[in-house]
Order: sequence, then structure tokens, then C-alpha cells
Amino acid sequence: LTVIRLPGPHPRFEIAGELERVEKVWTALDVHAAPVGPFAWELLDIGMGIPTVLPETSEAFVPQMANLQILGGVSFKKGCYTGQEVVARMQYLGKLKRRLYLAHLAGDCPTPGTALYAPDSRSGQGAGKVANAQPAPEGGCDLLVVAEIASHDAGHVRVGSPDGPELEFKNLPYPFDDAEKSTEPEKA
Repeated sequence: LTVIRLPGPHPRFEIAGELERVEKVWTALDVHAAPVGPFAWELLDIGMGIPTVLPETSEAFVPQMANLQILGGVSFKKGCYTGQEVVARMQYLGKLKRRLYLAHLAGDCPTPGTALYAPDSRSGQGAGKVANAQPAPEGGCDLLVVAEIASHDAGHVRVGSPDGPELEFKNLPYPFDDAEKSTEPEKA
């Protein structure tokens, strides 16, 4: 079996292996742990600032908007892939105008892809979109949103409509400092 421990305030484990062996581990752990299903896993991902790209958000963000360069989810040093030029251009030449934030919302969870609104948004594309959302244990909804940096900093970002419920932004468990630093591409 291969066991991978994922860090965080609530450590998680992934176990991979042959079905029979994994079933034995599952049975042994079931005595000491309660199965909670995929929603709890997704809520922990949200709390860790790890986005999941869903059909509703596919092609809505470049990797840097989803903080993937901070999480080590994209390499700028090797490989060829669809969209590489756009991603590299943003890293080396562009200025990031949107990024992923952790937020809480009183009330029901919006669906991924729901538009964000802010009074100061001037982009013509809205203030951003909901990336992921799950009901929070203490009530309301925890979510990851990709929002304009300026709108986040000004506050009063709303979900669904200009007069929709307002987001309460929370701190991500990682700093943005790494996102601001751009490394030069390697010379061939």
C-alpha cells in the first residue's frame, strides 16, 4: 500500500493499493473513524485553499488565478501543454489582476461559476466567480472564489447579483508572497 499524508490543521490520508488490501485497511479504520464522504474532503480542500476545477469553471481561470503556482501545481521550467504560452506570458510578462481567496457566506452555498459583483469593478467581466463551495459546519458556506484583487481589497464583494449576500473573506493557510515573485524562464 501507498499512504500519503496531506498536511493541514486536519491532516488527511490517501491510501492507494490493491482493492483487497485497501478494503482490509478500510474495515480496520472504520472502527476508529467515521466515513464522511466526498463533501467533507472538499470542505477540507476549500479550507486549505486547494481549488478543484469543475465543468462550470473550466477555462474560466488561468492557473495563477487559482494560486496553482503557489501550491506547486504548475511548473514554469519544463513540459509542453495546451495553453502553455498564455500561462507563461502571465507569469513572466503580465500582472495578475485576479486570484483565489477563501471566504465565508451566510446562507446557502452558491453553485460554482456563480458571478461575483463589486461596486468598484471596472473590468467589464464582473468581479470574479465562485470556484468551489461547501456548507460550513458552523453554518453558512465556505467557498473559494477567484476575485479581482482590487475588489477584494476594497471589500463589499457580493455573490449572484450587485445586491446579493456579501462575502466575508478569510485568511488562506499560505501567503501570497510567492505569487508576487516571478522567476525568469530557463535559457535553452
